[in-house]
Amino acid sequence: MRLREIVIGLLVLLSYNASGQGWLTDENNFETNWNISFQIGPAVLLGELKKDFSGWSNDMNNAADVGVSIKLAKMVFERTDFGIEFGWLNFQGSRKNPSNIHYLMKGGFFNNSEVDFQPFPIYYDSDITHLTLYAKYNFINFSSFTQGIIKLNIYMQLGMGIMFVSSEMGYMDRENYQLTGLTHPIFVSGREPNPEINLHAILSPAIGLNYQINERVFLSFDAGFQFMNADYIDGVHNFSDELTPEIIDELPNDYRVQVYDVTGKFSLGITYFFNFDSKKQLRAKVMPWYHNRYRSYYSKYHRGSSKKARQERLPFYREKFEEN
Repeated sequence: MRLREIVIGLLVLLSYNASGQGWLTDENNFETNWNISFQIGPAVLLGELKKDFSGWSNDMNNAADVGVSIKLAKMVFERTDFGIEFGWLNFQGSRKNPSNIHYLMKGGFFNNSEVDFQPFPIYYDSDITHLTLYAKYNFINFSSFTQGIIKLNIYMQLGMGIMFVSSEMGYMDRENYQLTGLTHPIFVSGREPNPEINLHAILSPAIGLNYQINERVFLSFDAGFQFMNADYIDGVHNFSDELTPEIIDELPNDYRVQVYDVTGKFSLGITYFFNFDSKKQLRAKVMPWYHNRYRSYYSKYHRGSSKKARQERLPFYREKFEEN
């Protein structure tokens, strides 16, 4: 009987040491399942959509530039994240013959007794800085009959927020300013010499793919659109052909064509998952031998470490193994 009690006691002690080096909890609480992401990729102005959805227009030949963003999110519900995104997008383009842009050809600012706009080649360069709140839903991982769960899944994201627009448009050849009497740049907003800040709303849906590298790190690729409540990302406002050069003061809304600027972005990113541990110092005093391993909700989709790796990491956890 004495030997039996000793064996049982040793088993309890060894199992206690092993579990003490395991995960503290699998719960989804405020401190668990956080993630931070960095994304970068090309961005381009796709065109302008009329607010009554009656048509689509594009005054410039748009070229792809770059966009970057940083995201901080928390999994609130199973597979559903809520987060905040800070991003910067750059857009550029040109037009060899802008003779059909009413704002330039018929606007009194550019056609009066002192200046005379001529349709020489023009360019634009615009920056968007945005702050967005978003929700993200991760669909269940792909799986196959032979491999089981695969470390790849689709996600959908929808964000809403505010943005600051900085835009500039002018002649590609500076000598054309001497011929027209205009000064560089022809149009500017949000930067010198017109640094006035203009805020607009932004809506940004996206769909993407996640690939899990390990328990903490994901790679992602997504494609999305941005619907912006602004019409001068391409450096020019939208007006109808009824505009006349006699209107020199503030251009009335009666001649304005209300549109949404629509942009697209393709991003490649990396995501790092982490947990907070507010009880770490207290636990170190009470249980100095305790080693808390990281775990997130998505760790269950990642293939576990080998028996050899587990034994090296957990010296009290003895198991027989054979390496392939």
